[in-house]
Amino acid sequence: MNLPVIAANGIVLRPITETDTAAIFHHFSNDTVTRYMDIPSFSDISEATQIIHFFQESLVKGTGMRWAITIPGHPELVGTCGLHNLNKTHYKGEVGYDLHPDFWGKGIMTNAIHEVLLYAFNQLQLNRVEAFVDPANTASANLLRRVGFEKEGFLRDAFFEKGRFVDAALYSILKRTHARENIFNG
Repeated sequence: MNLPVIAANGIVLRPITETDTAAIFHHFSNDTVTRYMDIPSFSDISEATQIIHFFQESLVKGTGMRWAITIPGHPELVGTCGLHNLNKTHYKGEVGYDLHPDFWGKGIMTNAIHEVLLYAFNQLQLNRVEAFVDPANTASANLLRRVGFEKEGFLRDAFFEKGRFVDAALYSILKRTHARENIFNG
């Protein structure tokens, strides 16, 4: 499967390649970026190469896809967004995303998730997209609600990350809900 370039609403989603290694390292070595993620901050550039290969292998296996987020006038990635844990049997997947703090509060991630959802529902024919969020990450929860996700529940000690168990809030959006939201919003 080839990952398309998606340009809309002041952002460009493009495939992540080896040329992004330095930018990925810079991005994921920032503790603010990785604070609520299931990976520790990178300390060696080889970790950037490994995650790029992981994204590429997930695409080949059909289990996930991840785009670099860029903005006009700034060709280097400012974040990533995509789908993982794709389950074709049940027509669902999970959304994952991250954005450099210099670009927070500008609507970039709202637009990126919107485009990924359009791709998920229209191209991949998914029925459901989920997101697991650390309950302390209120900015992420607010973002998900803004793009139409609904909170479904709270999972205690759901994941073991960075040497400890962490809770997770489960959010989801359904294809029919997303279609209805798009009719009302434009």
